[in-house]
Amino acid sequence: MGDNTVFELSSIVQSNLLSLSDTKAGVSLEELGIIIDNVCNSLAKIPSTDESQNPIRQLEVNKSLGKLGPQRISELYTSLSKFVIQAASQNISASQLESKLKTFHWSPEQIDRLMKVFLANQSKIRAVLRLYGTSPPKLVDVNWRLDYRLETNTRGPVRELMYIIELILEDKGRREPLTFTASHAELEDLVNTLKDACHSVKLKTRITKKGNKLTHEVQG
Repeated sequence: MGDNTVFELSSIVQSNLLSLSDTKAGVSLEELGIIIDNVCNSLAKIPSTDESQNPIRQLEVNKSLGKLGPQRISELYTSLSKFVIQAASQNISASQLESKLKTFHWSPEQIDRLMKVFLANQSKIRAVLRLYGTSPPKLVDVNWRLDYRLETNTRGPVRELMYIIELILEDKGRREPLTFTASHAELEDLVNTLKDACHSVKLKTRITKKGNKLTHEVQG
């Protein structure tokens, strides 16, 4: 698998995986191994609604990971999970997996640790992915138009402004429309929610970049 574009990993995920190449940044081989075990074992099982079985929660209460803190644990678990899901869905070979991990500058010991656990669970993870899918459909286009609908009140029929929104979703190369209606107030609420989400992503990206820059400066 010489083509790295096979993996669809966000910049945040890639940044978190790259940060693991520096053991001085705070994640030892033992700690990484604990998280890898948890990721692969949880993905190889049918998801549970029991909060006590929440894999991130289990890691947060693991005394061996105490110095990492909940936020760092959550970041690493999420990023490693996304990587493992991509690897399993592509059904990559051991050599392909090794080549991909080398792009994140992992040490041979780190690569060997993940490869052993992943390859031992790969078939089970793929079975779970076939049941639940690898990822939700992607939004590729949006169409909208204005219309009116009739509402009846004590004064008789009233025309109310209405937006008809069509989301074009793509799933495994197939495009399907998802249509819904919204009033002006409802559409404003939706837009504000999306703006909040965009702001959160930008803030998270800035924090991650600043943290990586600080790490490099300390190393230098």
